[in-house]
Amino acid sequence: MGGFSSIVPMAASALQTGQQISANQARQQNAVAQTEAQRKADLAAVAAANAERDAKRAEELRIRKAQIRARQGASGMMAGGAGSASAVLAGYDTVAAREGARDDAKTARSRRQINQDADWRERSLLRSAQDDTVARLSAWFARRDGWSN
Repeated sequence: MGGFSSIVPMAASALQTGQQISANQARQQNAVAQTEAQRKADLAAVAAANAERDAKRAEELRIRKAQIRARQGASGMMAGGAGSASAVLAGYDTVAAREGARDDAKTARSRRQINQDADWRERSLLRSAQDDTVARLSAWFARRDGWSN
């Protein structure tokens, strides 16, 4: 009967350690899910800001072009006026394309940073969960084997 009485506390201790590990892993998975949700929200915010800038730039370009065409029409279509208006319109298109490319590069950098930060947080959470699991198991085996104080 003595052997049975010594296994009951050990089994209870193993069960408790298992429950602690399971609870910790659940907390870590929840934290990882929150990190992923935050990453998605940040990416959506970046995409929305980029779309807003693109729409604003397109509207400004449309207004500039309309103003140039209106000025050109008001000037009575003087000789050479059509050519210079076309050059100005082409310049506006070039500037808008350059600004768009610059904004796209900035958006890509923001996305990359958001993804890197989220990846680092997730790895850190998983690493700490693994460390906690190993520590709990090591402590349990030390208690079982009588190595603890």
